[in-house]
Amino acid sequence: MLEYRIVEKAQFTVTGRVRSFDIDTSADEIPKFWEEHLQSEDSKIVCGMYGICMDSDGKKFEYMIADNYLPWNEIPDGYETRVIPAGTWAVFPCRGALPKSLQDVNAKIWSEWLPSCKEYKLAGNYNVEMYTPPQENPDDYYCEIWIPVEKI
Repeated sequence: MLEYRIVEKAQFTVTGRVRSFDIDTSADEIPKFWEEHLQSEDSKIVCGMYGICMDSDGKKFEYMIADNYLPWNEIPDGYETRVIPAGTWAVFPCRGALPKSLQDVNAKIWSEWLPSCKEYKLAGNYNVEMYTPPQENPDDYYCEIWIPVEKI
């Protein structure tokens, strides 16, 4: 049984770098996007508190490496802001080394939890990965996947 909790979240705005991905290759390509980002000077601008999947058409989607938007900071060239609406979220904890722990939980959400859930249905065309600071031991790492839902 997949562990989760239902929470209400206020609207929030994020800023970060956006790239388009193909659903079939994203499991390999998104970790490369993160690696490239974290090894560049861009990681000083956006440390990567969030990974946000948006605007899927079933084949392609946008993925944003983002932090909370601070209105007093200038948005650098090549960066965008997006508003994540207020709403009800199913929050799934992921424990263990990345990207495997996150990808395993993500696969179970879409293949098991959502199709069999009798109380909630998907309520938006986006989802959020929330990251915490790195741990000394990668197996101790904790992050979350947030899926927008509404009561059926």
